[in-house]
Amino acid sequence: MSRREPRIPPVERSEWTEEVRDLFTVMDGPEAREKGPSRNIMYVLARHPVLSKQFMSFGRHLLFDSILTDRVRELVTLYVAWTTRSEYEWLSHVAFGLHVGFTDADIEAVKKGPDSPHWSEPERDLLRAVDQMRDGYDLDDELWASLARQFDQREMMELVFTIGNYLLFAAVLNSFRIPLEPGHEALAGKYGTP
Repeated sequence: MSRREPRIPPVERSEWTEEVRDLFTVMDGPEAREKGPSRNIMYVLARHPVLSKQFMSFGRHLLFDSILTDRVRELVTLYVAWTTRSEYEWLSHVAFGLHVGFTDADIEAVKKGPDSPHWSEPERDLLRAVDQMRDGYDLDDELWASLARQFDQREMMELVFTIGNYLLFAAVLNSFRIPLEPGHEALAGKYGTP
């Protein structure tokens, strides 16, 4: 999807206001005020820096400060990306997943969803949670109870917020047609795209 013409052009350096520079710091720290962000998405989101700063601050928490384990976060995020056909999100989180210990077999199994024999039952529940939230905006009582045996209330909240965030982000990425990052083509060659 992101290989089509972007719908919102990235900001040019001449357009970097203080609000734009503030947005750049959310994911990349203070040095990004002058050198710019490390990801293409930020240049597009900078077209609405006040809104985007709030959204990216929430995303930053989920990515770097969550009480969920990296494996849980990346498993649900990868499955969201695959099932929403979000090429940008998929390839970005393949890279994150590999960084936090996902194997090639894990990534291939994500494509098969909860029916893959690769997953433990708790992991299947996580994938089922993505399916139910994506398709029905809710978790049924049986799945909620099963997940609640694995996660405390705060973790359950973060799980729901994480899935919801990445569903929204997939819609943003797909709709805006964000250009792929450098290195994504190689990942696409090895791990495919939705």
